[in-house]
Amino acid sequence: MYTLAKPPTSFLDAILSPAELKNLSVDQLQSLAEEIRQEVINNLSKTGGHLASNLGIVEITLGLHRIFQTPQDTILWDVGHQCYVHKMLTGRRDQFKSLRQYKGLSGFVNPLESEHDAFVAGHSSTSISLAVGMAIARDHLKQNHKVIAVIGDGGLTGGMALEAINHLGHIQRNVLIILNDNEMSISANVGGFSQYMKRIKETFFYQDIKEKLDQIEGRLDRAQLTPAVWEMIMSVKKQAKERFDTPGIVFEKLGVNYSGPIDGHNVGAVIDALNKVKDLSSPQIIHIITQKGKGYEPAEKDSIKFHGVPAFSLEPPLSEKIEPAQPAKPKAKTYSDIFTQALIEIADQEPNMVAITPATAEGSGLVKFGTLFPDRFFDVAICEQHAVTMAGGMAKAGLKPVVSIYSTFLQRAIDQVIHDVAILNLPVVFGIDRGGLVEDGETHQGVFDIAFMRSIPNLKVLAPRNTRELRNMVYTAVKRADGPVAIRFPRDKAVEPDAAGAFELIDFDKWELVHSGANKNIVLLAYGAMVETAKNALPLLQAANIDATIISARSAKPLDAELLKKLVENKDSKIFTLEEGCMAGGFGSAILEWAAQQKAKNPKVKQAEIAVVALEDRFVEHGARNILLDDYGLSAAKVAKFVMDFVQV
Repeated sequence: MYTLAKPPTSFLDAILSPAELKNLSVDQLQSLAEEIRQEVINNLSKTGGHLASNLGIVEITLGLHRIFQTPQDTILWDVGHQCYVHKMLTGRRDQFKSLRQYKGLSGFVNPLESEHDAFVAGHSSTSISLAVGMAIARDHLKQNHKVIAVIGDGGLTGGMALEAINHLGHIQRNVLIILNDNEMSISANVGGFSQYMKRIKETFFYQDIKEKLDQIEGRLDRAQLTPAVWEMIMSVKKQAKERFDTPGIVFEKLGVNYSGPIDGHNVGAVIDALNKVKDLSSPQIIHIITQKGKGYEPAEKDSIKFHGVPAFSLEPPLSEKIEPAQPAKPKAKTYSDIFTQALIEIADQEPNMVAITPATAEGSGLVKFGTLFPDRFFDVAICEQHAVTMAGGMAKAGLKPVVSIYSTFLQRAIDQVIHDVAILNLPVVFGIDRGGLVEDGETHQGVFDIAFMRSIPNLKVLAPRNTRELRNMVYTAVKRADGPVAIRFPRDKAVEPDAAGAFELIDFDKWELVHSGANKNIVLLAYGAMVETAKNALPLLQAANIDATIISARSAKPLDAELLKKLVENKDSKIFTLEEGCMAGGFGSAILEWAAQQKAKNPKVKQAEIAVVALEDRFVEHGARNILLDDYGLSAAKVAKFVMDFVQV
């Protein structure tokens, strides 16, 4: 149970580098593990971050840094959100108060931050592929160090991880895989492979038999046996192992030696398991069982809630004085909430509509839909490619699939969007959450979707300016079902959160006049969430005698050609395109391309000046969304300044 008073951290205070772990006894390491948990909870109560996963991996991290030596040995953290303990042990504890803060410590691993971080990580299921590549490079360069991939059971459901294991078993390189099994991704794991891993934990019989076979083999190594007798003994051993019906044997059939399950919260057991394999040259996988949220009772009981948390009040709080409880403020509705509610209402009207998500049911708000329509809800685990192609198959067979997916994760399924949905013009709706800037940094910024989707034939690319428009976009896309439609929305509080009522069919290729300004020649052509930014910038412009016209361009594809022709062919106009996405290939690019095509058709026509307000060609770091928007020129104040500078007021 978590104590009210903050406990001392005497062991942790003495750890300035991983090398000092080698001088501690197992009992001291176990005490250090508890101090680390207290430190993680204390810090995240102020900064927010991934809580439950980091509480679960403490002993594994201690064991890895006790047995191996980074950066000489390479540790590759899958996803990377469980790296907080690793950061504490590698000289970054003093920076922990800046975790996930603007210009502070990243919430993921990144080699630019420390030499102990072997590779950037933010997406799931990449670590084993990286390990195989680095092991091949190590062997080619005749180096001598260990390459270790740390992956969760959720990450192992991703096809890329299974592809890497298949290749590793074939080429037999010296790679160690640590399987951190807590039965969770963001939400609970689903699928045959997760059930398969569960069965491993339910039987220790194979482990006992395997140890006995290994002991016999060790004794026989010292005996003087003829090659024929030795071959017969090895054949018997192989057949004995193959006859035991245990899930763990599948890894060995693929060519990767399996050991475990190991209690992941017994640091001595973890160290012993690592010691047994550290000098082996064949590929190894150690199956370690952990509890997500270990050591913090609220997170143990609800690891989904405490997977990723904002700054929060500890339960119980860390103070000697307990303040009276204050009534909780109602949680602001997000676009994710509105999207899910719209799906629920539409599902009552459309019996063939189904919803699909690749392990993001909690984050995208689809849990409620799954509860109400369990036979029409499909969580396919961390398998974005499968989710999209499965949706294509559903659509071809007569269903109306809606794929709810984060922008940053849709990047992993671009080929499937093109090959398995768009070519046949199938009616798949993509609800793209986290479109635009988010706090998690380079790996999670949803800023490329406008550009890569706009390049795909048959695909409509939409963005609502408020909840009313979001609801009607989803409704229209499902009702018409005449081709693929992508609807992107930000990770933000919803504009007009209570706008409900009857659905309306809308024209995707007709834009909307939001404000008719006195300055007809100054036009803010805003896409999606940037409409609200344009509205907030308007008073600042009006103070400078610029009463600009604001148009909501709800679709980056198709464009409203009729309205755009009027705007562009007004040679006295200045048009500002606003989007929360990358400049290269984005909405602004679409307007410039259209204008260039019109100019080519009729070179004598004078055109308006067009300026693009978007993200420049660079990756965006981590930090609070409002800070990032301002820093990258997309806040209301920065948009107003850009316009004023351009028109030279």
